[in-house]
Amino acid sequence: MRRSINSFPWKVASVQQLTGSCFIGIDVGGTKVRAIGLNSCGVAIGDLTEPTQKDILSQVSRIVNELGRGVVAGIGIGVPGAVNPTTGVVTKVPNVPSLEGVALRDVLSVRFGVPVVVENDVITAALAEQRMGQHEAEMIAVIAAGTGIGLGIVYRGELLRGAHGAAGEIAELPMEGGGVLEDRVSIAGLMASYRAAGGQQQLSPLELLQQAQVGVPAAKIATDRYTYWLAHGIRTVIATIDPGRVVLTGGLGSAPAVHTALHNHLDHLADLVTVSVLGADSPAHGATLLAQHTGEFQ
Repeated sequence: MRRSINSFPWKVASVQQLTGSCFIGIDVGGTKVRAIGLNSCGVAIGDLTEPTQKDILSQVSRIVNELGRGVVAGIGIGVPGAVNPTTGVVTKVPNVPSLEGVALRDVLSVRFGVPVVVENDVITAALAEQRMGQHEAEMIAVIAAGTGIGLGIVYRGELLRGAHGAAGEIAELPMEGGGVLEDRVSIAGLMASYRAAGGQQQLSPLELLQQAQVGVPAAKIATDRYTYWLAHGIRTVIATIDPGRVVLTGGLGSAPAVHTALHNHLDHLADLVTVSVLGADSPAHGATLLAQHTGEFQ
């Protein structure tokens, strides 16, 4: 499925600008892959969105060839897992298991003969927010809440990866009574709360949130429980790293019903929290920045 590049935050290339070197940014998700191509002037030359395939290496290679109409000068990729900053090996990717243990950076660099940067997808989203989101803060913490929950941090333009590339794995925060944060702040957690509150309809997560906005009891209870624990995660992040801005993204994190309900649980801290203006494309935008500035992020 393609989307008009007129909606990008870049200029759109004319026919004369479709030649020469280009940069490819790819966001690999558990259900879909989003890719954007820019020319050497940073002008959008194309994009695509398609379902994630089992053979992700072949899929990514095909996408690079398809969007790289000229000579590919750099590739940036966001993945839903941890990336070791030394070895480039990808781990903790349950939603894309074929990437587990793969040195994706090195594999693609050898295959295409160009610099490649691979980062956690929420870190790439944080980079996009810091450079393109017009947030007046030195430290940006991006929390992606959707299928699960993740955190990406950028401080003074630097990506904070951690010693093993796993900085921001707030999904694994232990909870009182057992389990981890992602058990409660996830689509599965939201739907479990809905059923526990007596909800019997077969709803999508967004339909549930819409029902919560109009006061349907079970949906409202589930949304309140979800946002209570999301607020717990946000409070933990604020207390730990003291960001200047917390940006929410993801299918649930950017939903109006979630953002509204959060204010009931964050009190004065709500002023630090905003919803991404880049939307679900923020990881892909961040990946293009990695591709354009490979020397800075390698």
